[in-house]
Amino acid sequence: MAEPWWEGPGGMELWFPKWAQNGRVRAACFGRSGGVSEKPWDSLNTGFHVEDDPARVTVNRMRCTRVLGGNLEDWVMAQQVHGQQVVRVTAKDRGRGAFTAADSVPGADGLVTNIPGLTLGILAADCVPVLFYDSHRAAVGVAHSGWKGTVGHVVREVVSVMKQSFDTRPSDLNVYLGPSIRQCCYEIGSDVADEVREEFGSSVLIPSGRIVGTPEHFLLSLQACIRSDLMDCGVPEEQIEDVGQCTACHPNHFFSYRRSSGRTGRLVSVIRLVRED
Repeated sequence: MAEPWWEGPGGMELWFPKWAQNGRVRAACFGRSGGVSEKPWDSLNTGFHVEDDPARVTVNRMRCTRVLGGNLEDWVMAQQVHGQQVVRVTAKDRGRGAFTAADSVPGADGLVTNIPGLTLGILAADCVPVLFYDSHRAAVGVAHSGWKGTVGHVVREVVSVMKQSFDTRPSDLNVYLGPSIRQCCYEIGSDVADEVREEFGSSVLIPSGRIVGTPEHFLLSLQACIRSDLMDCGVPEEQIEDVGQCTACHPNHFFSYRRSSGRTGRLVSVIRLVRED
């Protein structure tokens, strides 16, 4: 079973990194329980773009703020186009994507900031949500890493933008890989496998014989690819924490785009620096 690290009010389930307990940063990956959305988005759907009632999505997001702290007006969300663009967020971006998908940060699959009180958010339902924390420079980041973003090295770009923006040293970064589809369930065709192999080699792929009479298929570990990229950037292996939970394996805990053939909700992963009053 995918046991949550903490169970909140109303049955909400959260998974969060060890370093999010130090009082200077709050971070969490929310499961699907504890919201007000109805099937097939039941119940803590936080995505406005999936045909759910927007009023219910807003209530769900507000429930997340009660656990994480801050206000929904402080949220900043990326548009998420399965690319590798990373945007530095400033105070003027406060509220972008919080109450509608239309004004999310355009073209971005990664966000970084050093502004206390801003909450950076990423939506996923199989793709890997990646959270970044530089305790020395007091900066945070998020990335949405599906197979296209992974092959495009979006996590490398987050590290690069944090270095440029905040003088972050990769050796100071703590990184968390949230709930996502894992190699046990993530089957891909030879065309995607070729792109993955070109960037990461063959060790992240396992031949799959599940589909008889089709071209060669493989099982892909996105997490292994991301870990490889982070370590190549200089992030110490022991500072990369992987929650180890597969979204496709645990329908009672997580939304899964692949398991539901696309008609499902979205899980939110968020991080924010705590204001020093």
